[in-house]
Amino acid sequence: MLDRPAVHPVCPATLARTQLPETSDTNAKQTNLLKDELYFGLTKPGGETISESEWQEFVKAVITPCFREGLTLLDGSGQFLNRSGILIRENSKRVILIYESSREKNQAINEIIETYKRTFLQESVLRATSEVKVSF
Repeated sequence: MLDRPAVHPVCPATLARTQLPETSDTNAKQTNLLKDELYFGLTKPGGETISESEWQEFVKAVITPCFREGLTLLDGSGQFLNRSGILIRENSKRVILIYESSREKNQAINEIIETYKRTFLQESVLRATSEVKVSF
C-alpha cells in the first residue's frame, strides 16, 4: 500500500453553509414579522401629478390611522407598462410597513390600496410582502 499524505482543505472557511445572518445586537430579542412595501405612482390620468400636499393628506387620513405603530415613507421614480402596453415613467412614493401578521392588518392594507386607486384614479398599487426577522 502506498503512503499518501493527508489532504486538508487550504481554507476550511470557504465551505458554504446557509444560516440566517446575525442582527446588529445579538442580545436583542428577535421577532418574526411581516414587511409590506407599497409603491404608489404619482401620475394621474391625463398627466397631472399628485401633489405633495395631496400625498401628505392621504398618508395622514388613510395610512397613519391603520399603522400608528410606525411606517417609513420614501420618494422614488420608476416605470411600468400600462394596460395599453405603453411604458410609463413616473415619480412614486414607497411606504414600508412592518407588523405582526393579522387579518385586520391585511385588510387595512387592501383598503389603503383600494382607496388610493379610487381617489387618484390609479390602475394599481404594487404590494410586495415578505417575512422579516427584526430586533429593537
